[in-house]
Amino acid sequence: MTGEPGAVLDRFRVVLQEPQDLVNIALVVRAMKNMGLGRLRLVRPAEFDAYRIEGIAHDTEDLVARTELHDDLASAVADTQLVVGTSARRRSSKQQWMFAGEAGLQLVERALQGSRIALVFGPEHRGLSNAELDVCEAVINVPANPEHSSLNLGHAALIVFYELRNAAVELTGSEEPDLGQKRQRRVPSASSEELERFFELWRQAMETLGLFTGADPVPKMRSFRAIVQRAAPDRRELGLLEATAFEVIHYERRLRERLGGRAESAEDSESSGRQGDQGDQSSGETSTEPKAPRS
Repeated sequence: MTGEPGAVLDRFRVVLQEPQDLVNIALVVRAMKNMGLGRLRLVRPAEFDAYRIEGIAHDTEDLVARTELHDDLASAVADTQLVVGTSARRRSSKQQWMFAGEAGLQLVERALQGSRIALVFGPEHRGLSNAELDVCEAVINVPANPEHSSLNLGHAALIVFYELRNAAVELTGSEEPDLGQKRQRRVPSASSEELERFFELWRQAMETLGLFTGADPVPKMRSFRAIVQRAAPDRRELGLLEATAFEVIHYERRLRERLGGRAESAEDSESSGRQGDQGDQSSGETSTEPKAPRS
């Protein structure tokens, strides 16, 4: 059997033995949806409310609608060829014990051979009993802190499902979604010539800010070079840095021109004031002279 991961993972049946908390059922449902498993079976759940589960685990209506309810574990695994339990602690029983990582590859290999596989998770308050483990041919253990090894049902399920999905992708040779940048945002790296042009512009901008006043600019520029080269900017990113440097330089020029204009205005005002004072004085002197008689 070959194909996409989804076809392989469809060979698995997730069985929750007597789950006590509806929220935990919803967490398992969400984990199944995330990792591509779609068949859930519940054995005597304390509560089952499809509407509430869908409210907690959004966009899982299809999976919840297919959920099967069973009266006992035997009927829930009756149509499977391999039953695998899960346990937080190792027990002295006859089963093959596997860590989650190695279990993923082994179980997916069995699924590729056509086997239907049941993954059985026990109740939150006690885990699977010895009698329930007797039904299982193998047991998966998630390695955790020995002093606190018991995992929440939803967390344990997600780890196991994640390992299964990784194995399914690996063994089917499928490609997972590209996590790189979107195609339209992929820009060529900046060339050496473009970097050198930027560094010269950056040096001018830093001089404008007074960063090199009284100091040798070479060591500081060497540090700037190291920072930029380590970042390996593309052309778009380098263009943003160049625009920043240009803005520093041009802002300083505009500010100087604006301040120069204010100084000129102040000088003009002072000059006008002096001329006004002189005019007043002249006017006062003229008024003291005797007026010529009218003809």
